[in-house]
Amino acid sequence: MAEPGQLRPQGPSGDNMNAARRRALVRLGVSSWAPSWALAAGPARTWSAAALTQPEVLHRLHSDDVLGLIGVGASGALYRLAAGALPSARIAAGLDPAAPIATGHGRIAARRADGALAVWEQGRPQGSRGVRLAPQGGLLVLPLAVIGVAVDAAGATTHRLVRLEPDAAGVWREVARSKAVVLPDARPVQVDLDGRGDGGHIAVLAGPDAGRYNHAVLGDGIEATHAMWLERHDLSPLRELVLPAPFVFEDIVLRPVRLEGGSGLLTVRSGPQGGQLALLAPDPARAGLLLMRALGDTVGGFHRWLSPTTDGTRWMAVHTPHIGGVLHEYRLASDRLERRALGTDISTHRLGSRELDLSVWLGAQLLVPTQNGRRMRVLEAAGGFAESASLALPGRLAMARAWPAAGGAGVLLDDGRAFHVSASA
Repeated sequence: MAEPGQLRPQGPSGDNMNAARRRALVRLGVSSWAPSWALAAGPARTWSAAALTQPEVLHRLHSDDVLGLIGVGASGALYRLAAGALPSARIAAGLDPAAPIATGHGRIAARRADGALAVWEQGRPQGSRGVRLAPQGGLLVLPLAVIGVAVDAAGATTHRLVRLEPDAAGVWREVARSKAVVLPDARPVQVDLDGRGDGGHIAVLAGPDAGRYNHAVLGDGIEATHAMWLERHDLSPLRELVLPAPFVFEDIVLRPVRLEGGSGLLTVRSGPQGGQLALLAPDPARAGLLLMRALGDTVGGFHRWLSPTTDGTRWMAVHTPHIGGVLHEYRLASDRLERRALGTDISTHRLGSRELDLSVWLGAQLLVPTQNGRRMRVLEAAGGFAESASLALPGRLAMARAWPAAGGAGVLLDDGRAFHVSASA
């Protein structure tokens, strides 16, 4: 591939690949015209990674437009991280360092080590009673509530969405529980699918099944068979789509995207021919149902997967991120998702991880890691996603989050060190 400052060689096929490389890409389902990265036009910028001051090894990163970059240490302590040489500020302790955290509306929500919900609002700690959150379940902070994935009962293997609200004493209590059984590691999101203008309701993957498609690329062999849109107050179904056997949603999150006249949900459908990008949307003719608005082609056979990423408007996916890693751009064309291969040696996911997206969207730029996770490429959306720069990381990437307040991104490496990645003219 072309390094920054080098133009890629041109040939009759578009990238002057040798025959062996063409055959390898064909086996991955990529046509031989797939280009290597081209150098984007415009002034070059130098990207660097500056180490953040941190009191301990970190296990998680999270970014918030207001609160900035937040980290969870191996001890379960929660920190607000600062750019430059400024010290980190310790917010709290006692968290489950492996569980996701969420922010919004001035709050931080997390799973405590004992499984309860922990909430910080304006620096005040609050907790829950009577609810045990799933260790790998996602959280969603609403203006008046927190949505989480809860274990049905002690020793149970079923999980449901719960809505928790604070009482007069500041104790967060369950006020609603879904009838639908959801994935144990589901990531609920809020989206206004019907254009109601009411802030939106909860999209979540449900109908867990451990027998249809035992691939376990996302940490276990349990995959979703239902996509659901639930009313955010009582968690009753508004719309749903049930996949027939042998298909599953090989995913843990439904990604909201903008469509002409409304919104849709981007996910991965998998079956006997492997994975394919799928776009779901409200069924205009049938109340209560979602429909499969469009599908992309499959990516190369049984147990072949793709890892989507989107900023809500632009849709990308890395095909076979663990085997070659080919980045594609997708566009909706009637009832199909058409794709264009952009380049190879990209991986936005680690095999067996629930951290689905190691890329970062920074406005019109997309930062993507290479296959070995030790370099990030900077792609320019305005230039057809050509590469404008690249950055060597001081270790292997484990997490990446946009950090708008610091003008770049926060990245976490395998060894628990955190860095601020940014560019200078």
